[in-house]
Amino acid sequence: MNSLPYEAADARAAHPEADCRDVWHAGLELAYARRGERTVPSLRRHHGPLRILRGLRPEGEGLWHQIIVHPPGGIASSDSLEIAVTAQAGAQVLLTSPGAAKWYRARLPDGSPAEPGTWAHQRLHLRVEPGASLEWLPLEAIVFDGARAQWHSRFDVAPGASLMAAELVCLGEPASGRPYARGSLRWRTEIRRGGRLLFGEQASIAGGDRLLASPAGLAGHPVFGTLFAVAPGPAVDLLPDPLTALRAIEAPGELAATRIEDLVMLRWRGDSVEQGWLALRAAWSVLRPVLVGRPAIAPRIWAT
Repeated sequence: MNSLPYEAADARAAHPEADCRDVWHAGLELAYARRGERTVPSLRRHHGPLRILRGLRPEGEGLWHQIIVHPPGGIASSDSLEIAVTAQAGAQVLLTSPGAAKWYRARLPDGSPAEPGTWAHQRLHLRVEPGASLEWLPLEAIVFDGARAQWHSRFDVAPGASLMAAELVCLGEPASGRPYARGSLRWRTEIRRGGRLLFGEQASIAGGDRLLASPAGLAGHPVFGTLFAVAPGPAVDLLPDPLTALRAIEAPGELAATRIEDLVMLRWRGDSVEQGWLALRAAWSVLRPVLVGRPAIAPRIWAT
């Protein structure tokens, strides 16, 4: 049954140079529940090209691993993705993806400069109910030169629940010597605790902007990432010193950690996606045993 709006779209090649007029509108709604000692799916609705692979339980019956798939392989002008996930009371869920999300160059209508209609959008809404844990660990987002991407991520975390969410972004194609010289990336992130705003961020990076080279921005680094961790109780009580533990992580690039009440954040910037994942996954390994009560066992899809 589809409860989300549906718009049919023909198949098209996902390629940064494509000038195809077809548009993808896709949505995915998932929920997971606790049944005794097991976590099980309780809701799955979708429209358009967003799917899930078969769920896995590599850590036992209590935690459900789910892989979200976007078959076109990329997001282009006017595409929109909507993902909503609820971890119901007591459920434990880890969500990831099989590959990078690729945001392609915006189409220029009739040869004129890109207009607002050529933006591509993603909306993410995660809800974590009391006693539940949710780990949002998709692979990196690659924003190609000329892309116009907008992201809105909202995380609603109930008291007594825990959240870990990673975001890693690569601007341009640094390995090929193709910088992010045109286009624009805008994002908004909200983390709410019991309905109260705990953290909010709204930012914009334009291709070729001086912020890319500024020490106050990316300092010439093309890749940046954040790990958000919301503890079920005061974070300072869960780790002797979470900031010291995170700042001690040995990984290439530059990192910093901070705490806002129950929220601990790791920020990283560097020169490659591989370096970024070394830092973010090291932080995940430090925090997960405390927040989720489990050792850091990497999903097998990460090794493929």
